[in-house]
Amino acid sequence: MPPNDLTPHMTTWELFPSVVQVSTHPAAARINAELRGAVANIRATTPNGKPQDWAGNLYTTVENNNELQLHPSFKEISYFIENECAYFASINKLFISNDGVFIKNLWVNIYTKNNSMDVHNHPNSLFTGVYFLKVPENSAKFAFDSPNSESMVSTPINKISPYNQYQPAFEANEGELIVFNSYLKHRVLLHDIEEERISIGFTVII
Repeated sequence: MPPNDLTPHMTTWELFPSVVQVSTHPAAARINAELRGAVANIRATTPNGKPQDWAGNLYTTVENNNELQLHPSFKEISYFIENECAYFASINKLFISNDGVFIKNLWVNIYTKNNSMDVHNHPNSLFTGVYFLKVPENSAKFAFDSPNSESMVSTPINKISPYNQYQPAFEANEGELIVFNSYLKHRVLLHDIEEERISIGFTVII
């Protein structure tokens, strides 16, 4: 005998959803051209600030030049980031004072062939995000790790869905901005092409 349909007697909850916001700068081509020049100058004058415990071999200013929101060349992109993060806070129903949101740190990441970034998150901040400045075709994808990935038991999957993904990957486009809660673990997969991939990372507080 087939089981009875329990649907009328069942409730499914989605507890603690992980919200991710993606937006595109309205003048991406112009601002990206301007920012690439600024990034080239920073790279020429700033040594690699990669932390010793990072497994990836990328060029980054995350430790030695991480307040680029104060740099005149990054003023416009910082304004865009703060506005988008304010909206992200509003859809998460968080209180925002009249002072708005603030970029805590903002830095540059450059990936060349065979570079990647290991899984990590950003403590002591509320939101984290990435602005994609240069994304060649077939470049490395940005990926999230499930909050439960370390405790999940590997089981057969009939169809990929938000309920069973271990490591959803995001294929970015130039001019896109992605914002998420800072507790979410994320990484950049292997960049295996010659052309560079350039992004701007940031953290935000209220």
